[in-house]
Amino acid sequence: MLRLQPTLSTAALTLFAGMALAQPLNAPVYTNEYTDFVTGDNNFNFGGFRFYTVDATADSYQNDVYERPIARAFNLINGSYASEEYHSYVDVTGARFGFDNRYAYFAIDVFGRDKRTKDGVNAFEGLKAKYIVRFGADADGRNSYYIAADEPGFAGTPTTVFTNAKTEGYRDTDMDVGGRGGPIHGQPGPSGASVTKTQNLLEEFGNNGYDQQIILSDGLLNGGQSQPVLWQRVSATDNTVVEIVLDYTALGLTQAYFQNLQFLDFAAVAGGPAGPATGLWNDAYTANEAGSPNVGIGGDSEFQTQGLVAIYLADNLRALSAPQVPVCDPIDFNNNGVFPEDQDVIDFLNVIAGLPCATCGDIDFNNNGVFPEDQDVITFFEVLAGGPCR
Repeated sequence: MLRLQPTLSTAALTLFAGMALAQPLNAPVYTNEYTDFVTGDNNFNFGGFRFYTVDATADSYQNDVYERPIARAFNLINGSYASEEYHSYVDVTGARFGFDNRYAYFAIDVFGRDKRTKDGVNAFEGLKAKYIVRFGADADGRNSYYIAADEPGFAGTPTTVFTNAKTEGYRDTDMDVGGRGGPIHGQPGPSGASVTKTQNLLEEFGNNGYDQQIILSDGLLNGGQSQPVLWQRVSATDNTVVEIVLDYTALGLTQAYFQNLQFLDFAAVAGGPAGPATGLWNDAYTANEAGSPNVGIGGDSEFQTQGLVAIYLADNLRALSAPQVPVCDPIDFNNNGVFPEDQDVIDFLNVIAGLPCATCGDIDFNNNGVFPEDQDVITFFEVLAGGPCR
């Protein structure tokens, strides 16, 4: 059994006992990065006017994936199915995700901050959409969470400082995100993220989406005695990036939960639908009710609509979070070839306290890029005891 020697410094013990429980909010940790189709670079000129098209396969109502940072009306223009109005602050180009031992970090990158019309005018509008993240442990989104940052370009002063203003969060408590059809709800027919209202009308029947508000509109935990748990800001280094931070521990979630996400969706919405009650959009609307930016027959969309209908000025990026498998440093922290030993523990805590050690490893023991943090200490002792690296 290991016993700490009296050579352990008072400074190390003091630091270990009083380390901050939270990672600073101004240092988001991102480990996963995703890219999306971009509409902003799909413009062409014809007859003295500017038009925008959507990439083939970018928009799939069947899979609840949309590329619609554009106005509703589409027309065949010189052989291309195109829109004459584009909103760059709704055009999601990429997203990032990560977490530490308390916070989950989400970033949504958009193409720009303006509205662009066929006359060639680019009018500044700012980041005035609603930027939404949905995540959960079920691939169809059942029992998942919905958090949103509304108008981050106007939420705080300055906008690059984290604020709780204009943030909110909800949860699906009755498993109808993903659809009300199928045996899970005692209904006939199929159900799931890739089953639409068009295929099974019962997918929408009685659907209330994210039905429980868990975070109020000022980022405070609902019923949590004014406890702030959700923040937003515009990135200090890129004014087309929205950053959202969630204190997931306040919701009773764990690191293991985020390591095993099966459902992760980033969205920007300035039109419809933006609210949590909709759930998955292809369950709320039939193909004809949703419309499409994909060309069909006779100048209409693939769903025989004149472009977009209920789902417009909206763009989402559906991503699965690849589990992050931590790789910890060797337990022989002082690299003397003897382990486990008391001296490894002593040296580890002393180095955290700022004392020198010429042969020691770095204090980011779990190699997640965040240090110093409680989780490095926790993981060190777990691995020392023969447990997993996390």
